[in-house]
Amino acid sequence: MALRRRIAVDLANVYSSATGRKVMTTLAWGDEIDVEQVTAKHVKIKIRFFRELDDGTMEPVSKTGFIRPTKSSKIKPSEVVVKKSEIDVLKVDFVDIQQGDASVIETPKGKVILLDGGDNQLFARYLAGRYGGTSDAKPLAITAIVVSHGDADHFKGLTEIHESETHATAHKRIFIRPERVYHNGLVKRPGKKPNGKTRKENEMLGATKAVAGKVVVTELESNLTTVSDAKMNKPFRDWKKALKGWKKRGPIKFRRLERGDDDAFDFLANEDIEVDVLGPALTNAGNKKGLVFLGRPKEKFRAGHESLFLDESAFTGTSASHTINGHSIVLRIKYGRFRFLFSGDLNDQAGRELTRAHNAGEVDLESEVFKVPHHGSADFSAALLEAVSPIISVVSSGDENPAKEYIHPRATLVGALGKFSRVEEPLLFVTELVAFFRVEGFVRPEFHRLDNDGDAVVKNGEAVVNDKTRTSFFAFSRTAFGIVKVRTDGERLLVYTNSGQQRLKEAYVYGIDEDTGKLRPERVRRV
Repeated sequence: MALRRRIAVDLANVYSSATGRKVMTTLAWGDEIDVEQVTAKHVKIKIRFFRELDDGTMEPVSKTGFIRPTKSSKIKPSEVVVKKSEIDVLKVDFVDIQQGDASVIETPKGKVILLDGGDNQLFARYLAGRYGGTSDAKPLAITAIVVSHGDADHFKGLTEIHESETHATAHKRIFIRPERVYHNGLVKRPGKKPNGKTRKENEMLGATKAVAGKVVVTELESNLTTVSDAKMNKPFRDWKKALKGWKKRGPIKFRRLERGDDDAFDFLANEDIEVDVLGPALTNAGNKKGLVFLGRPKEKFRAGHESLFLDESAFTGTSASHTINGHSIVLRIKYGRFRFLFSGDLNDQAGRELTRAHNAGEVDLESEVFKVPHHGSADFSAALLEAVSPIISVVSSGDENPAKEYIHPRATLVGALGKFSRVEEPLLFVTELVAFFRVEGFVRPEFHRLDNDGDAVVKNGEAVVNDKTRTSFFAFSRTAFGIVKVRTDGERLLVYTNSGQQRLKEAYVYGIDEDTGKLRPERVRRV
């Protein structure tokens, strides 16, 4: 009978045979597996393995594998796996969903938090692969979904999770039951009014009030399922539909978060995980509170170079996009001696305000792991980076088409992350850069003619080819996505990424120097 165990080393190669030749996959610290046998030479396990089919798609299969430590590792097979109760590892995966943000946080006791979800189906596919075997009757419990802000590249992919339930391929379906949904309260309106006229910038986020020369958004929402469709653009309407679908499986607690709402994460207290909600910060607007409209940076300066100006005059007008970005939910998660800072699409203007609060002792920004704001945009606050002084920085970006090419991450941002780190050799990961592309050569795509419903036109039992499609072109395939994985038990921290080779990983470990209390690099424990 197989026993459920956890990996106790940093990285463990899984071989297809006991002789230890062909690597099937690599498991990491804290991963759960079914152990069938432990001998003096190997650990025999049962794993869910993904094999590539002829068409390039991946298919999950259950296979037997072997972990076989080498003599040089000085690690015994019995030390590779331990009981679940013997190891408490917090897992944070920054998922490559191309241009956008999506992260998964899994606590030692198995609570799952989704932080954003990109704008396509990739996050849903990742979750289906990681948490296989879900169904309508047995959905995956999601303790909380946190949408940092209402831009489609941060939450449209969450809607794709709900849509995956009807996917024709069973292993691409993921059924979930969210218990909580947190967001910043701003809901984007349609670009056009019912009369066909274009909405003004200061009308895109609902009712406002003028306060001391500033425009403040006072119409902040909590339960998104009760908001009128007329007040929502299409991504929000689709998101509302998904939320209503999930509510059929159980109640969802909706909440708008603001600075200081730390109690929203009290469900993590029994695991000694602390969460500080650092943003957005509300502004008084008479008998209401709201979020102040932010402006656009002036064209005469390069955002991030704060020595060129000292006050808010550098930002002008009312910009809906800068406002919804700048008021992203900002979370600081602490587990043991390690801290993670998630910053959404925080921009320069909002970053300055948050840094002022840090300098005044109202919040604490210093963190070891930093999810870099806004995909590495040039619209950043250097003072914020200095306050965070990260050791590990993760940029989630992509350039899958010209419309989404923003030259991210910008050179000024990359340089600033290195300058303001507290260590001489900081780590900087970019999801699109740690992905692997394989050369496929010249291919000629074949597209079928579609009818008005989007279905293939069939003639004599075969789909009709559309002759107007493009001719052959030189192609690449993305065989390893740039997922950055972080693991910590509060005393040690592992960060690693995959590559085009199963044996090859980029991995680093930090521990704590007991004499100085500072981080120090350690050897990766690998078998």
